Amino acid sequence: MKLHNIKIFTDENISPKVVAFLRQYGLDILDTKEQQWHGKDDEDLLNIAYQEQRFVLTHDSDFGTLTINEGKPYYGILYLRLKNLKPQNVIRVCEQVFREDVDVFPGTILVIEETRIRIRHPLKEE
Repeated sequence: MKLHNIKIFTDENISPKVVAFLRQYGLDILDTKEQQWHGKDDEDLLNIAYQEQRFVLTHDSDFGTLTINEGKPYYGILYLRLKNLKPQNVIRVCEQVFREDVDVFPGTILVIEETRIRIRHPLKEE
C-alpha cells in the first residue's frame, strides 16, 4: 500500500495541529489524546495500534525499542526524529513525506528526519 493511504495512530506527543492537518490531508487518524489515553503505557498503545492495523506516528523512540529490541507485535511505526518539533515544522515535514510515492507494508518502520526518510521493511519469510 502507499504511504498516503495508511491509517495512523497518533501518540500523545503529536500536536493537535498536526492531527488536524493530517485529517485535512485525508488520512484516517486515531488520536491518543482524543481517546483520553494520556499516560497509557507505550506497550498498550502499540497493541491498540496493532489491533486497529494502524501505523504509530510518534516523536518517541521507545516504540522502536519495543518492536525491534523486545519483539513486541506492531503494524507499523512512523518515527518523526526531528530537531524542531514546533507544529509548523512537523506539518511541513509530514506534507513532504506523505507526497512521496512510498510503498509500505505491515511491519514497516520509517524514521523521518528533516531531509530524509529511512525505511526498514519487514523481513520476508522464505
